[in-house]
Amino acid sequence: MKKINYLLLVLILGILLHFDLSAQHFQTIWANNPYMPMSIIVDSAQLDSIYLQVNDEIAVFDIDDTGLEICVGLLVLTEEFLPDVNQMITASADDPTTPDQDGFIDGHNIVYRYWDNSEAIEIILFKKEYNPDVSNVYQNLGTALVGLEGFYALIWTGAADNNWHNSANWHIDNLIPDATIRVLIPTGCTETPTISVSNAECKGLKLEQGANLTVSGNYMLLVFDH
Repeated sequence: MKKINYLLLVLILGILLHFDLSAQHFQTIWANNPYMPMSIIVDSAQLDSIYLQVNDEIAVFDIDDTGLEICVGLLVLTEEFLPDVNQMITASADDPTTPDQDGFIDGHNIVYRYWDNSEAIEIILFKKEYNPDVSNVYQNLGTALVGLEGFYALIWTGAADNNWHNSANWHIDNLIPDATIRVLIPTGCTETPTISVSNAECKGLKLEQGANLTVSGNYMLLVFDH
């Protein structure tokens, strides 16, 4: 009887572990041991100024020759991210002995993604602060030290003018909203956004109370997630 109970316990634990793994959002393109891995040390990880929580994920991606993002490293948090406890992502380099790209290419930019487990939402907007004494791009057997601030939405600032299509008017440099990016228009901006030179698009749109958005002429704003 004890042997049967032990076998049942092992089976139940195996099922639980299987479900835990299947619930994970990101999956690395490589399995088993990483090839010439890079260590990416994360000393801060926040989403809209709140530290990441249990079961949130931080993934790093590279872009392959076809333009596809491939996940080359992953961290699943088992506790709330604490600012005085660094976390490490192990990223695998591409193994040249395999036919397909299954890791990062040395010198490529590091692309970050969060998975917000409580909201079941993938976060693609980031500000990154690297320690200048180590690498800020992929490097075989290298090390990076980075602080991450993710954002649910791209925020209008109107810092330059009222042109929606001017990247200087958004809070993350060199970004203009597209079909993958949520947008927040806050109140209190000196310049309010105007779409008047071409069509615009975004994944989602939120206007704070009292905020304005102008679409003029025959142009339109396409919002893909209402």
